[in-house]
Amino acid sequence: MRTRTILLIASFFTLSFAGIPVIDQYSAAAVVFDFDTSGAPFLMRSDDYNGVGQATYTTINGCGNKPCLESEINYLGDWHLNLYQQSVRTLWITPNDAINSSQPPGPTPGYYWQAVEAYSQCYDQSGNIVPFQNLINGSDNCSLGVVFQPGNIKYKLVMSPHLPAAGPATGLASVACNAVSNGQCVNWTITPNTAAANATVADLFYFNKRGAQVFVGQYYNTFRINATNP
Repeated sequence: MRTRTILLIASFFTLSFAGIPVIDQYSAAAVVFDFDTSGAPFLMRSDDYNGVGQATYTTINGCGNKPCLESEINYLGDWHLNLYQQSVRTLWITPNDAINSSQPPGPTPGYYWQAVEAYSQCYDQSGNIVPFQNLINGSDNCSLGVVFQPGNIKYKLVMSPHLPAAGPATGLASVACNAVSNGQCVNWTITPNTAAANATVADLFYFNKRGAQVFVGQYYNTFRINATNP
């Protein structure tokens, strides 16, 4: 815990001097849904662990100095769901729904927990991060990414206005604000931005031995996630 605290303090000062806003970090329960309003399954969906057609993911402590499961708004104001410290809770991920026949085969769809980190981050028109708490009017300029690991290779499937490595343009995610308290948004819904170019298209990257992300191909991703504090 001491090491983690020191790292967080160091990150705070580094980001503050860089002009990046640093805010309080706190848990935010997430509900991942399985079906859209027409009954079609989302390509990324829940494990139905504590629900039918959806599941709730809340932070669970107790795995050494790290949470076993973590759903949070982090110190940058992004939403994160981390499953990699446990193996009971999972996400269904579909990384092989290619946009056309020229894309290479993607990993097999399935329930994943190993290395899984789902996240969403929003930006203003200048590319600056906008914390979720400030999204009182929502945003259509957001990312949705998920890291996962089938076997020995780690992948990232992401749609974003700012990609993590070289790759073709993707679609975007939208974040809607459902409730405001004390001038800040406290409840959000994350969905694909269906009005944007390349709607529901995500880039798939793999992590090479040096940790660099290498473009694989383009695949569709659909989802609906609700996060709330508290």
